[in-house]
Amino acid sequence: MPLVALAAAGLVLTGCSSGDGRSGKITEGAPNRDPGPPESAEGSAKLHYSGGKSGEFTVESVRCAVMGRRLTAVTVPDSADSGAPANPSFTAVVSGDKTMSKLTTEDGTAYVHTSASGIAGFKSGDTWVVNVDGLTLGAVGSGQPITVDGTIACGSVVGS
Repeated sequence: MPLVALAAAGLVLTGCSSGDGRSGKITEGAPNRDPGPPESAEGSAKLHYSGGKSGEFTVESVRCAVMGRRLTAVTVPDSADSGAPANPSFTAVVSGDKTMSKLTTEDGTAYVHTSASGIAGFKSGDTWVVNVDGLTLGAVGSGQPITVDGTIACGSVVGS
């Protein structure tokens, strides 16, 4: 699956240790929350980050991957057809109980967590929704960590 390979290429997966709703697992049946940004056929995301760097971005194209009725990957924006990564961007990939997340700001600064908590995904009607709540990501290289909050509504969904 190219989406998972693309998102995982620069990140190493490590295990999650928590079993609560903030374990980093993206699963169907998470608490039903407001899906946030208006949905479109392409999906949408509105993410806010603060800490070492602060900002917010809204994207109108989101690609997600589902395997065995579980949401396993999110790419914001949907850059599957792009030769270069987009900035700003957010990716989350889950393999079993292993999760990693990465946010890149508009200026190209990258923040990552290889065992993130603060992500919950669920299906609301026909739409997969991912809530990002208090997700702490460390700066790649030097810099202070950031905390990310927001909502993602999947547009293009690969798999079943």
